[in-house]
Amino acid sequence: MKLIEELDLVGKESILDLGCGDGRLTAQIAKLVPEGNVIGIDASEVMIKSARKLEEDNLSFELKNINKLDYQNEFEVIFSNAALHWVKNHKISLKNCFKALIK
Repeated sequence: MKLIEELDLVGKESILDLGCGDGRLTAQIAKLVPEGNVIGIDASEVMIKSARKLEEDNLSFELKNINKLDYQNEFEVIFSNAALHWVKNHKISLKNCFKALIK
């Protein structure tokens, strides 16, 4: 919780959570942006299946590999708690994250 408290959100942001796991932390983030949208992604089918039980109007989950992001100008914030150490190619993932951010 301390980590997400530092996000300084206004409640309308579109947020991508990289490596959302079971979605519990992602769901907490979604509560902070009631007028926004949060998408959690994870490469684990088991984790996404568990996370999808938490979906709400402004919260969804997708089975997706961080290195294969295909979002374009969709998010004000990209969040990751403990997933980046699993990424095999940081150069590709950072490039894709940059493309996913609203400029």
